[in-house]
Amino acid sequence: MSCLRSARWRVTRIAVFGLMAWAAVAASAAAQDTVNIVVPPAVSFSVTDVTQSTSGGPNPMTVSFSNAHLSPGRALRVSVQADGAAFTPPSGLGIPTSKVSWTTVGASGGTGWNGTLSSSSYALVFQSDPARTSGHIDLAWTLAPPGSGIRAGSHQLTIRWKLESITP
Repeated sequence: MSCLRSARWRVTRIAVFGLMAWAAVAASAAAQDTVNIVVPPAVSFSVTDVTQSTSGGPNPMTVSFSNAHLSPGRALRVSVQADGAAFTPPSGLGIPTSKVSWTTVGASGGTGWNGTLSSSSYALVFQSDPARTSGHIDLAWTLAPPGSGIRAGSHQLTIRWKLESITP
């Protein structure tokens, strides 16, 4: 009789433990933050004079988000970082990453920040207001004068966007 009771107790404990584990997984799955975001694939600079600044295109470049399902009190943060310290040139010297900057020319559903591109850290571009489900930021990109010694041709630079759900 005690073996039967012990077996039932073990089955009950396993069932309760299994139910608790399932509830924990279901709760964490329900707590995930999700958002749809659109980031243009490229910014281009058509440099005609290495002694003058050049505007990037498209101008403005729009980063937008929609269908944000964030936990209560959370906000969307968008940051950017360059993969390298300089553009990859066709030959010769590369244009330093620090020559690229952006200006916020419009924002909806949050606040935009002006900044300069860096390869050593992410720079804040936009932070939504808490509980916003959609919004956008319009950015005007500028390439400072690259200076002499830079060759004509296609200079390439990869950037990474970081999207975070944060508590402001």
